[in-house]
Formats: sequence, C-alpha cells, structure tokens
Amino acid sequence: MSDPQSGALNLLKNCLGVRSGDSVLMVLEPTDELYDPEVGVLIRSCLDELRAVVTVVVAPMITEPADFPDCVAVPMARCDHTLFLSRVGDYVRFVALPGSGSRATSYTLTSEMLGAPYAAIDNRLLLQLQQRLEDELMRAKTWHIECPLGTDISGQFCWQSLAGGEDDDLTVTLFPVATFKPVPCDNATGQVALSRWLMPGGAAKLDSADMSIDGVVMANVSDGHLGSFSGALAEVGKLNQHYDYISKTLGINRTRVHSWHAGINPQTTFKQNADDHLDRWSAISFGSPRYLHFHTCGDEPPGEVAWSVFNPTVSIDGERYWENGHFIWLHRPENKALIDSCQGGHFLLQPSLPIGIDNDRDGNNGLAI
Repeated sequence: MSDPQSGALNLLKNCLGVRSGDSVLMVLEPTDELYDPEVGVLIRSCLDELRAVVTVVVAPMITEPADFPDCVAVPMARCDHTLFLSRVGDYVRFVALPGSGSRATSYTLTSEMLGAPYAAIDNRLLLQLQQRLEDELMRAKTWHIECPLGTDISGQFCWQSLAGGEDDDLTVTLFPVATFKPVPCDNATGQVALSRWLMPGGAAKLDSADMSIDGVVMANVSDGHLGSFSGALAEVGKLNQHYDYISKTLGINRTRVHSWHAGINPQTTFKQNADDHLDRWSAISFGSPRYLHFHTCGDEPPGEVAWSVFNPTVSIDGERYWENGHFIWLHRPENKALIDSCQGGHFLLQPSLPIGIDNDRDGNNGLAI
C-alpha cells in the first residue's frame, strides 16, 4: 500500500539531512499547475513531526538564474536546508547559490509519487549507486549511444576536471536520484534521431520555445557541433527556423551540442499521455532509463534546446550500460548485491516503467515507452 510519508521522510532525512531543530526553507510555486498542493502539506507535516523550524516562501517563476528572487536568496543564506517544490530550483541547478546548507529539488508532484518506490527507495542507496556510476564514467574512455529510430553517436569522455577545469556539477540535489553528471559532447560525432518534439533545456526564455516534429529527423553532429538536419524537407525547414529563432534572438551559439544525460531510476513513471501534460512529463521523465536527452544550442548548460532519445542503448568502453531503455548496469553482481542489501531496493531491478509515450506515433519498433 502507498505510504506518502515514507517518501517524504526519505526526502527530508536521507536526502536533505534534516534533523530535529534544523531550519528548513520550503520554496513553493505560485500555482498548482505542476505540484499538487497536498505534496507541500504532507511534507510540512513531516517537518513539524521532526520539530524543524520551517519557513515557507511562494516564489515567482523565473527564466534566468540571474533573476533568482531575493525572497528565496535571503532566507536560503541562513537556513540549514532548502527544499524546492518549484521549478526555480531546477532552473538554478548549475549556478552558485547563497548559503552553505543542503538544497534539493523534489520531483514528487503528487502524494501518489511520494508513496511509490520511485520516492521511497532509500536515497542513500541511490546516491551510492550514482557515485559508483560516476566513478566509472570518470575513468572511462568512450561512449556510444543508439536507439531504435536510428540514433548512432559516439564520443570520448573529456571531463574538464581531469584537465584542471571544473565539470558541471549540480548545485541543487535532485530527489529522487534521477541521473548523473552531464557527459560533455565536445568531440561527439554521429547522428541523433529527433522525434515528437524539441523542448527548452531549462526555463523557456522565449515564446514558442518548443516545437513538434512530425516523423523522424536526423541531427548530424561532428566534433560536438550540429552540422545539419536530414529528413522530410518540411520538418528540416521547421527545425532550422527554430534554431535560427532561438540562437539569433538570444545571441547564442547555434551549433553547440553541450552534453547528454540518461535516467537511472527505473521506477520513474508517467501514467498519463505525455503529449497532453508535457510540463509535468518533462519535470520527471529525465529520471527514466527509457529517456536520454542532449543539451544543445548555447555554450552555457543546460542549453536552450533539448533533444529527446527514447529507449536508448548506451555503451561505455564497448560494454552496455543501458539496453533498449533498461538500465542493465544495475544488474551487475556487485551492484545487485548492494541493492539486495537495502530494504525495498529490489524495485530497482524491475524493468523500467512506462513514461506515457504513444509509440505508435513514431513507430518505435513496437517497444513500449
């Protein structure tokens, strides 16, 4: 039976590290379009049980990290922990933030999600697995991504930190653990099959920041830059117009393919049709192994245009980590042993749950998404 309190306490205790007497800032959205109000009420109740000192702020939506509101920044600087039940936390996840306390954005949009294994699996287990994966990726040499629609792109790992620079670590923790440090695409070469839509990489800075795609268009990439699109002339024209509009209006690098992410939480699910609820879908789908996305258009992460790849197969140094949308790396003996040692961890070994994609639309080889 679903127990939303278990997910809420997992978030507060095992993610943020809240203890009795700590000060906690809760940042809420001004509408209930994304988060059901009961989520904030339930989490606040758990904070009261933990005897935390709670400050609640309803923050305006922003489009630029530079617009981070003072009504959040000031209390955040003096609180032990900040919890974003707001897209504001997502939009500033790549920039320095005030204060030294823990901070997290929760992608639990409903009480049902809080009570599901998606949020209830011990966050400490997921963090261990995430760290183990990132350690492997930091040591690896090459990556290769494929998908049923024809994606075939590869590159060499080029972490800046190994050359004395800084990688794009997130400054806001994601709950539940959803993905890992973005993989740079500086030398990526190949093609990416684009279908369904293009979406903003973060907060939409312009009107018409997304667009639909009829069928499949190939994005041709060479050494980390978009060269051309190939496919039906009408769709290719639409994509070129979209990139021209975004890059010229914002004055950014049109061709840059910045990095990629794939989901690592097989319990991520979306039970509605993604096309009907795209804002909600995009807020949580990136945690699913069925979904991989590229950050493009602009030199600053996460870019202004996101490419979606469904049911990816990803090989690292020639060994498969994701296969047709399933995170098979979790089934390695050493990872399985760690998962089996944690109560409720077995949910991570189940097949990736569906994320609301009607695969009849783009003929995805009969693979459920």
